[in-house]
Amino acid sequence: MAGSAERLRKELLAVLSANTPRLCDGLRAELARPVTLGPGRRLQFEADPWSWGITSCATAEPVFDGDRFSDELPGDWFERAEEAGVNWDALLSDEVCPWFAGCWQAVGGPARFSPAYLFLHGYHDQQYDLERHCWVPAEVAFGE
Repeated sequence: MAGSAERLRKELLAVLSANTPRLCDGLRAELARPVTLGPGRRLQFEADPWSWGITSCATAEPVFDGDRFSDELPGDWFERAEEAGVNWDALLSDEVCPWFAGCWQAVGGPARFSPAYLFLHGYHDQQYDLERHCWVPAEVAFGE
């Protein structure tokens, strides 16, 4: 099972790597928009855990269209993950969040918005800190 999980991870990482230029372009476009956050507000991005499309909460604009994402994985990727007992949802989260954070840093996002967070749709209680590359509770992220 460990070999299967590692192969699935490598296939996922290859798809993420191939999509890095597309995500970086989306993030640059978002950074070029006039975004003003109110006092105590943080820039957030919301990831759809079904398609892995990612949207800016400040502008409601997509920064990454996830519609093609699952099509770019091998056709049997999800099936093989199920057969191997791999939680593909967790695997995607484990790899997509740091990938997004790396792209955010590569385009200079922290120079304009620091801190900034990514969260999974429907799971606002945890925020992925794009600078520290870790999950933090919302009350820590927003000082609530």
